Amino acid sequence: MTSPKADKAEQGDPVNRYLAAYVMGIANRLTNGASSHYRRHFNLGMSEWRAMMAIGAASESIVREVAEMADLDHAAASKSVRLLQQRGLVSVEQTSRRGRAAIVRLTPEGAETYRKLRDNARRRQKRLLAAFSAEEIETLWSLLRRLKAQVPHMNAE
Repeated sequence: MTSPKADKAEQGDPVNRYLAAYVMGIANRLTNGASSHYRRHFNLGMSEWRAMMAIGAASESIVREVAEMADLDHAAASKSVRLLQQRGLVSVEQTSRRGRAAIVRLTPEGAETYRKLRDNARRRQKRLLAAFSAEEIETLWSLLRRLKAQVPHMNAE
């Protein structure tokens, strides 16, 4: 629930009349809350959380694929994989089978952590979307996908 002051600020604040700024504000609030939550409960930062979710979604990945799936730059993905490896959550195998790339897989401990992270993320998302009907949620996803597709067009100038 927002306060009357926050409602008034959202309606009258010129920065919030720009959709990109408004979406970034929401994203920042979601990121800050998630970062605090996952750091407190799993001792993982958001980059590590995103990498874990990407690695867990596939049986194996190379760092470039982790970066793409997690929407991280390659350096952040590499650092996250190193941290996850140090914690024993992933294994990294050098291979010639996929070029010079290293293959990343969840360890048994990592697979258990991934399941807990995934279940936790689903619960958090359910709370976030509790005020919406199933139809509204589908519409929201559709609109967000369309908005994402327009980003390259907006950034082309």
